[in-house]
Amino acid sequence: MSFFDSIPQPPPPPPEPVRPRPVWTQPDAVIPGSVPAEVLVIRTEQVAVAVGSLRAYPNGFEFTVHVRVRGEGEMRPGWHDPFDRHGRRGEEPGELLRLGILFADGRRAATTARDSWPDEEADPGRLVLRQGSGSASAGRYDSDFWVYPLPPEGPVTFVASWLRYGVAETRAEVDGTAIRAAAGRAVILWPEDPGRSGQPG
Repeated sequence: MSFFDSIPQPPPPPPEPVRPRPVWTQPDAVIPGSVPAEVLVIRTEQVAVAVGSLRAYPNGFEFTVHVRVRGEGEMRPGWHDPFDRHGRRGEEPGELLRLGILFADGRRAATTARDSWPDEEADPGRLVLRQGSGSASAGRYDSDFWVYPLPPEGPVTFVASWLRYGVAETRAEVDGTAIRAAAGRAVILWPEDPGRSGQPG
């Protein structure tokens, strides 16, 4: 036996505990139910912000924000995220497009320049609004957003503000009952992996 073979090997590390999937994450193994709703939250001669393509899941819903800007020079945004969720552009808060959501029971949430996932001790009924992937070109931006949980019966109000373009605050509503009905049509393909957190790496 060689010298190195005579030295006992350390025991393997214990397996990492499997954390339960946070209740506010968007399911991977679900085909969502569609909600026929498109609303213009902002519309001026220069800028428009619309909410559409609502997709409902058993624990929340997703929608797409469509941003359009006309103009030249400094008033044309170019290729960027108007929400600046990573804070890369260093703009003042008033320069950013802000979006909020209000449930009929008073719960509310809004975008911020640098949002974060709720911690594990967060209230499971807390309203969560998360920006997802997006695409852009000069004068056009589209991005998905995830909302947890499903809304109660009554209106779901979208609130937007974009001071850069002179829009202090505007509102538009969709039917929360229709979102809940669409969630009932969602197809669960198979059980979720409990070890998948759904959070970005």
